[in-house]
Amino acid sequence: MWIQESMKRSQRLKDEYKVNSTSVFIKDKLPEGVSAEFVFNYVTSRVPSYMTRNVDVIYVGQFPEMKKRDINAYFDNDAIYVTNEQEDEMDMIEDIIHEISHAVEHYNREFLYDDGALQREFIGKRKRLSSLLSQEYEVPADFNINFEYDRSIDDFLYRDVGYDALNQICVNIFPSGYAATSLSEYWAKGFEELFIGSKDNLKSMCPILYSRLIGLMKELEENT
Repeated sequence: MWIQESMKRSQRLKDEYKVNSTSVFIKDKLPEGVSAEFVFNYVTSRVPSYMTRNVDVIYVGQFPEMKKRDINAYFDNDAIYVTNEQEDEMDMIEDIIHEISHAVEHYNREFLYDDGALQREFIGKRKRLSSLLSQEYEVPADFNINFEYDRSIDDFLYRDVGYDALNQICVNIFPSGYAATSLSEYWAKGFEELFIGSKDNLKSMCPILYSRLIGLMKELEENT
């Protein structure tokens, strides 16, 4: 089985690392110029240990799910899978922190979403974005009301608009174009911004998201 093989290979090549207390196994080799040690030390220095306590392991390499879904990383069954095909160290750092955010979200959905405030902030931003996009594009009918992931909305933003254009249009509305994809990705991009971006910018642009992030950090730290 590839998991056992990757563990053996990691031990043999001394490629076993940690993000806080979470073990990392290198299944497939990283490109030249991408230092695993730098990446994992950087993530550990930025993300508190209580944010990774529900991540059992991080695997680096090529996995069928990535090809099937055309993605670089994902969180599943308390494990993070991240591609070894990285342009640079910061790309890999962003992938890992993004998936840590989904692990945190998975275990804290009630705290994040039960009062509906974060959903309302997201939908309000979608409406502002829709008014700008509708000047040039045919916006999906449920764009202003659907905060869950929807393939047609994802395809519209990714294929019809394109993230280069969307990142420009989203300035002062969303932290990035990808944050407009769904409520879950809005949370994830805010999480990234908090730890490796601009806290002040996030606080002014997305006050409810920022407040929910800070509140959750305090609660998790107190329960550590």
